This record gives sequence, structure tokens and C-alpha cells, in this order.
Amino acid sequence: MITTVLIALAAAAATPQATCATPEQATAVRSFYASLPSAPPLVARRHMNLAEEIVSSGLSADHATGVSGAHFKAVWDSLSEWPVAFFIMDQKGWIMKFEGPVPALLGNKRTDAFTDVKAPGENGLISHIRPDLVTSIHAVALPGGMGRDGKMREGMTRAVIFYDASKESVFGLYASLVGEDLNKAAIPAFEKPMALMRMLPQVCGR
Repeated sequence: MITTVLIALAAAAATPQATCATPEQATAVRSFYASLPSAPPLVARRHMNLAEEIVSSGLSADHATGVSGAHFKAVWDSLSEWPVAFFIMDQKGWIMKFEGPVPALLGNKRTDAFTDVKAPGENGLISHIRPDLVTSIHAVALPGGMGRDGKMREGMTRAVIFYDASKESVFGLYASLVGEDLNKAAIPAFEKPMALMRMLPQVCGR
């Protein structure tokens, strides 16, 4: 029994803790989205002056689901069927966007803590990532609607977004994005990670 407890404690310690919206913050987030339903969390957090992870965790269960970073591999594997994804990375205010295939996890083939990922073929993302630092993963499905500029935006924003201890996104994989003319091939495949994540324990107890 002592061994079991120690293993459980070690597993819990291995995954950094997610940051979840307080009830008051969740109410504010949902009020914001009632008037601006199409805003990606990356945009909403600037308007609300909240960390992006708090925005994502404050969304209603109708529009989002969130799991612990401990489920990184299962979620990533569910993304492997996407024919293409639109990647968005916000690094200290430098926002980078590009479209490409979802890279495969190659595992740790080095002597450090990084996991290698490489897109199939010759083009796409090649990187060294830290799944062990991911606090939470949120999938969002946000409807179109009125923008802050008073213009209607059609379609939906569908994304799987990865967060770390900074409470901001490390990167997001978008199947569609309101206001952007993206490749529509990933839209049907988005349902797989969304369904998987809804079946897993919710990191913020929606």
C-alpha cells in the first residue's frame, strides 16, 4: 500500500498544476463571450486582462473541454489524423502563425528533457518540445458572431490549445478560425480530440 501511495504521489508531482478560473472569473468569461462569441482565448485574454489559461478554463462546457497535461500523448495522438493544422504561437507578444501537417512525436532520443517532433515529409514543423511542462490542454469550439468592430463573422473557431505554468498558451492547433480563410480539411477530424477530451477527467471540473 505504501508503494502504491508513493507511485501515486510521484505521478501527481510529475505533471505541473493547471490554473483554473475562479467562479467569479468564469462568470466574467461567459459574460464576455455572450457579447463576443467568436474570440479565440488568445484574443479574449487581452480584452479581459486575464491569463489565457483562465479564459479557456472559464468557458462553458458547451464550448470547451479541458484536461490535465498528463494526457498530452493521448491528445496528440488524436490530432495525428488531421490532414493539416493552423498553428498559432504567442511568445512574449510575438505571434507566429503557419499552416502545416501535424508533426509526429518521435520521443526522447537525446540526453535531455526534450521530446522531438517532426512533420511527415520534408515540409512542416520540426521542433523539440516539453510535454512534461504542459499544465492543461483545452479544446474549444466557439461559434461565429458579432466582432468588436460591429461586423458579423461566420463559421466557428475550433482549436486544441496547450498551456504551461506561465498560464499562457505554448501553442494552439486550429482546425478553423473565425475571420480566417483556412483549409477546411481538418474540420471533420477536430471531433476526435474534442470527443476524447470530453471523456477524460476535466482538469477544472466543468
